[in-house]
Amino acid sequence: MDTGLEYETIIETNGVKVPFVETIITSAIAGPMRRNRYEGAESDALRRILKPGDRVLELGAGVGLLSSVAAQNPDVTQVVAVEANPALIPMIKETHKLNNLTQVEVLHGIAAAQDAPDTSFYVREHFWSSSIEPDSRPYDHVANVPVLNVHRLIEKYKPTVLVCDIEGGEYDLFDDIDLSGLRAIIIEFHPRVYGNAHVDKLLKHFGSHGLSAMPVPKPNDVRCLIRYEVDEAEKDWPPANPKFFISTCMKDEGPYILEWVAWHKSIGIDSFVVFTNDCSDGTDLILDRLEELGHVRHLPNPAILSGSSYLQPAALAYTPHLSEWRKSDFFISIDVDEFINVRVGDGTMMDLIQNTEFFDALSMAEINHGSNNRLEFEPGLVTEQFPHHQGERPGPRKALRGVKTITRISSRVEKPRNHRPDFKAEMGMPVWRDGSGDRIDVLANDPSLNGIDVRGRYSLVSLDHFPLKSLDSYLIKMFRGDVVVKDKRVSQRYWRTRNRNEKQSSTFERQQPAFRKALDLLMSDKELSMLHQKACHIHKDRAATLRDTAEFKERREWILANAWDDGAD
Repeated sequence: MDTGLEYETIIETNGVKVPFVETIITSAIAGPMRRNRYEGAESDALRRILKPGDRVLELGAGVGLLSSVAAQNPDVTQVVAVEANPALIPMIKETHKLNNLTQVEVLHGIAAAQDAPDTSFYVREHFWSSSIEPDSRPYDHVANVPVLNVHRLIEKYKPTVLVCDIEGGEYDLFDDIDLSGLRAIIIEFHPRVYGNAHVDKLLKHFGSHGLSAMPVPKPNDVRCLIRYEVDEAEKDWPPANPKFFISTCMKDEGPYILEWVAWHKSIGIDSFVVFTNDCSDGTDLILDRLEELGHVRHLPNPAILSGSSYLQPAALAYTPHLSEWRKSDFFISIDVDEFINVRVGDGTMMDLIQNTEFFDALSMAEINHGSNNRLEFEPGLVTEQFPHHQGERPGPRKALRGVKTITRISSRVEKPRNHRPDFKAEMGMPVWRDGSGDRIDVLANDPSLNGIDVRGRYSLVSLDHFPLKSLDSYLIKMFRGDVVVKDKRVSQRYWRTRNRNEKQSSTFERQQPAFRKALDLLMSDKELSMLHQKACHIHKDRAATLRDTAEFKERREWILANAWDDGAD
């Protein structure tokens, strides 16, 4: 096949050889091609989503890059490339020839929603900006191009994957098209032509046909939409007897362990795995005894074996390999100073599930409890000693707060993380809800986020966080170091931003009967009670020692002078 093109150089971009025809590959596009940025997102998405037996229809073939990517997959049974620009038809065929791809069918024409006579196509200097609309930018000349009815293309070729980049022609192309045979669409939107509101309208239209946008790390105009099967768990929601599993990391948390375990056992958590390192207050001994009694599993932090200082990431990476993960329906990563506070029914996890529609993830927004003006460490329940907290209705400038997430364990989960999970992008958008049961997509769309705007997010559940406790306890926490990264000290800013004491709306009354029963059971074990009391004595002695050291004396005095009762929210 002789295309008649003249060129001396070949550019390899995204694994495809493209002829460097200078009249087509201008300097503006040659650089991005060499850096694999030209149609890089589309190429990656297409390679990721293709499956054996797929039939690919591309609307807007350009230089033939994406049709080549599809045809390079030996399991793809058919590739059809449609291009309106007459100058690009030889280019596309030459690209296929260079890559030894003989099975691609190339069609010249404009994709349209209905039959029509030949129509105008506005050819511009840069081939990728040529289109059927004349007004968005200047054009060089007008070509008369045949119209191809997309209904008939889909009926004839029966594509399972549609690739579309037609410079705004997608505006009303899909209004009446049967999309039921498609399992994926890779499309570039063009808000410059028709505005962002219409992009949202198109996404909703595809969603109504069962095609969900895959999350993207940052906003862009290229989106991949996937049709995924409804999970059996969604059909059978709510589950009859769900199992809940918590894993966490601890170091020198002795006085607080029994309250935390009793609380979460009382609300319906079935399994606990606690990873520890370098404990000096008996935390490890308390957990060993709890394990002997069948309440938790106590493991050394796997970071110790590798010599890593990233303690929590190592533990979370190991968590999906645990039997508790395999036997559970839901997973939560929370710390010993965080309490899940269900606000419906009797305050149990089952009450939460029954009052929430299906979800893959439910992110609980935190409420920080301040020091409540307590100077010294005293044994007791933190939920009773520190009832005052920050407001639940902050102003917009202070509305972003951290979350911890109840994750439904399924094949959709890529990996657990401390604040939120990562989901497999190729399986479509997960169903993600907030603490009021409302659907949110912001966390799915941006994997870097660990928090949300908390306004209106607390109706069903909150995460009551006790990060400071008394000033003595805060100093001990500084001495201990960060539980996430070894040898990292807690800052003064940590105190200032979390010492909020102005509200007392988040209470623990709903769960009290079951909690007291669970706590009494743990304390009835003489060895466990003795270990708990010993840990409290160690903390009290440690606080007294720290108060006499220069560094902590200075920090204590700074807090008392500058941020002691800073309750304004």
